[in-house]
Amino acid sequence: MPYHSDTSQAHRTPGETAARTVRVIPAVDLYLGTVTIVAGNRTLLFRHPHPQQIAKALARAVRPSTWCEVSRTLTVTVAATGKRDGQPQLFALGGREET
Repeated sequence: MPYHSDTSQAHRTPGETAARTVRVIPAVDLYLGTVTIVAGNRTLLFRHPHPQQIAKALARAVRPSTWCEVSRTLTVTVAATGKRDGQPQLFALGGREET
C-alpha cells in the first residue's frame, strides 16, 4: 500500500497566505481604554471596551503575546488547570490609529 502523507494543508492555492503573527509586548492604558502595540517599526494604537480583561490576562501570561494584523487579534496565553501549554485568550482590537 503506498504512503499517503497528511494533505490537510497541501490544498492551499498560490493566492492564499497564512496569517502571520508576531510576538509583541502590548501596553494597556486602563484609563483611556487603549492598547498600544509596537510591531516592526510602527506603533499601533487600538481601543478596546474592556482593557481590564487584557491587563488581567497579561498578568497571568505564560507565553509571549502574539499579534495578527490581518485579523487585528491579540492572543495572550494564560495559565490554565489541566492545560500544559496554557489557554489562549483572544482579544479583537478596533479603532486603529497609527503613530
